[in-house]
Amino acid sequence: MAMQFLVRHKEAELIVPAKPTPHEIRPLSDIDDQKGLRFHVPMIMFFSYNQFLDEKNPVGVIRDAVAKALVYYYPYAGRLIEGPSDKILVNCTAEGVVFREAIAEVGLDQLRNFMQPPFPYSKEFLVDASDSTEILDSPLMLIQFAVNPNRISCKMVTRLICGGLVLAIRINHAISGAIGLVQFLNAVSQISKDPSSAPSPLPVWQRWLLSARNPPYVTCVHNEFEVEKNSNSSTEPTILDFPPNLVRKGFFFGPQEIKAIKKYLPPNIRQASRFDLVTALVWRSRTIALQLDPEEIVTLTYAVNVHGKNTPKLPSGYYGNGFVSSTAVSKVNQLCNNSFVYALELVKKAKHQVTEDFIKSAIDYSVLHGKPGYSTSLKDWIVSDASRTGIDEVDFGWGKPIYGGTMDGGPTFNMAVYSRLRNTQGDDSLVVPVCLPVAAMENFQKEMEKNKFWHPKIISML
Repeated sequence: MAMQFLVRHKEAELIVPAKPTPHEIRPLSDIDDQKGLRFHVPMIMFFSYNQFLDEKNPVGVIRDAVAKALVYYYPYAGRLIEGPSDKILVNCTAEGVVFREAIAEVGLDQLRNFMQPPFPYSKEFLVDASDSTEILDSPLMLIQFAVNPNRISCKMVTRLICGGLVLAIRINHAISGAIGLVQFLNAVSQISKDPSSAPSPLPVWQRWLLSARNPPYVTCVHNEFEVEKNSNSSTEPTILDFPPNLVRKGFFFGPQEIKAIKKYLPPNIRQASRFDLVTALVWRSRTIALQLDPEEIVTLTYAVNVHGKNTPKLPSGYYGNGFVSSTAVSKVNQLCNNSFVYALELVKKAKHQVTEDFIKSAIDYSVLHGKPGYSTSLKDWIVSDASRTGIDEVDFGWGKPIYGGTMDGGPTFNMAVYSRLRNTQGDDSLVVPVCLPVAAMENFQKEMEKNKFWHPKIISML
């Protein structure tokens, strides 16, 4: 049942770089520029009370550190503009990022059961300002800080009646993903502890590393961009295209659940990551729950990090979007009538196809086909794993967050952003947000419980 509490929001302000920065126009990479990334990514961090918060003004500390970090990350203080051929560029204007103070009359103990996606009070802890939801000609970052009436507060962080803090932040995905955002937050963290220091690593632009070849040419099959070609569904709108009564719930997979899943693995599968296991299981169960036409084709598309690949070699400090998407494809009857091991093999196969050649081919395909977006059909599932970005490790001087990760679980009803959560016993869990119509969600939960893979620990947001 929803709580009632008061959050009073102060006027928003713009934090600009602490020193003069270059005024220039910089191109994004062809991965950044994809139409499928033209949305905002909200993240949230909850911090327990620390004596440091009584000794210093955390709002002032963060505000000053953000301004100094923007000297190095000055493109964040600019605005996106549209260039020739629908190409998005960064106009480095030093106009700043949005920062708002807030006062919250609520304690962490009251919020503890909601500290995971989907967070039901996101509208209180991250309020829009300066039309920051737009993609072009809009602030690229929104930061919020809230506190109780007897404490100080700010819009990147929110102070609570217990003395704890909540930091909510939203970034335009076209300029950076979660990894780039965390790199910036780590820079703010370093400067907050030592105001005279420079970020380590220093930020690196070099977006040309993930741009198309000249001339571009495609050497691989890219199902991530060809969903419509692979579909047998009618062109007429269906209930799945415009689903009513959607509900989003977060499902927890800790050591106990992972151990249960592994019991179903045959001897020939010795290695499978937690991501592979959970994604395969949820994809299959989700498809069963939707009760689709057995001959329909469904897809699972997920982001594969290209940091660490030999070519293109992304330098330390690169803060652009550094991933490509890979897709598993199956007919509904094959996915649902086989065990989840069938889905697991498809997930692993899709991941292994992301070679250096695939990365270059994916970028070239996007440019040659007008930077297409991803499927918006409920039958197709899109996954992004933010559980290993390190946002739950960022320490501004008052300790690591109790929870740090995605706020809403995904920007669309067919996309899930995974987060990491530790329970009071220190167990490391993966939180998987699933969005379905009410009836399908009931089917999904029954399917999960039937196989005893999952124990009923969820949070929902209608």
